[in-house]
Amino acid sequence: MKATFFITLLAVLTIALLITYMVNKEQRSMNRLSSRFIRLLERFNSWQMMR
Repeated sequence: MKATFFITLLAVLTIALLITYMVNKEQRSMNRLSSRFIRLLERFNSWQMMR
């Protein structure tokens, strides 16, 4: 009885950690993408000013 409880608890904790890791990874990639987009917009604005 105790063994099945501990195995279930371990599985739930492992799944929770995996989900947290995936969400953090996704947020980091979105931040990288948005900063790249902002940098492109800044370059475009400076190019417009020089014209």
